[in-house]
Amino acid sequence: MLKHFQGWSNHWAAGVALSAVIGLTAAPASAQTLSLAGVRDSSLPQNLYDTGTIFTPGYYDQVQVQNGTGVAAASTVNGSARAQSDYGVNRVEAASFAPVDDEALRQTSVGGPFADAFSVWADRFVVQGGTGVGTLSVSAIVSGQFGAQPGGFGFYDLMVVDSGDSAADARAVAAILRDESGPDTLLATSVLSLAQEVPAPGFTTDVEALAPGAAFGRVLAGQITFTYGRPFYLISVLGASANDFGALSAFNSAHFGITAPAGAAIVSDAGVSYAAAVPEPATGVLLVVGCLGLAGWRWRQRA
Repeated sequence: MLKHFQGWSNHWAAGVALSAVIGLTAAPASAQTLSLAGVRDSSLPQNLYDTGTIFTPGYYDQVQVQNGTGVAAASTVNGSARAQSDYGVNRVEAASFAPVDDEALRQTSVGGPFADAFSVWADRFVVQGGTGVGTLSVSAIVSGQFGAQPGGFGFYDLMVVDSGDSAADARAVAAILRDESGPDTLLATSVLSLAQEVPAPGFTTDVEALAPGAAFGRVLAGQITFTYGRPFYLISVLGASANDFGALSAFNSAHFGITAPAGAAIVSDAGVSYAAAVPEPATGVLLVVGCLGLAGWRWRQRA
């Protein structure tokens, strides 16, 4: 059915750079938002499943990429996807309206038609009001709903880039946003991570498996070690994918928050005050400190 959870650097892997699709400059602003929605009406050739990326020309029949807070949307008769990004908020939605059309791919649990949605924001932060090293608390409320059929997948990842080398950190963020992998992107470390899906009967999964119609997401919480006065970046990514009549709606998610130590102040290049994320009454409070690697996709194998 789906390709999934590998490393984020593998999912946005080298190949055709994202900059060729969305026109990013070599040195993007230190605060930036990006949304992508794509739909394909049929299965890809096996070699593209094995070697291609979602930014390879021809990967989608319909694709839209949006910088800023606008909605990226794509739809065909076989699927639809939407994504929207703002600082502190990620929103995605994907739905499939057709079965996998290639029996050989179905046997390996992949295949199209499929729909993908990705929401990304990046911001540069500095903590003021102290000296030496301190600890920040970060949290995210990830919430949504899977469809009534198998075939939905979703993930969230919050990454920190803080090597102490401002030029290297800027290059790492730019490389991630341009769909490039390399030594610089290894500077990114996952702080909060979540990956869930609704697998089809007869298949196992290496991420958290849920039943059709289940709620997506939970409250995630963790900590970041920082140095006063030294800039660092945070990159927040929410993704949804659907095939084989699956669906995931997470268009009121993910809500990010950050809390400074007493007496300290957090300044961001986007000029946003990221209030601590507070669990909603309907959300089960399960705190997860993630360090699972960068988010993306991997193959599921048959049981």
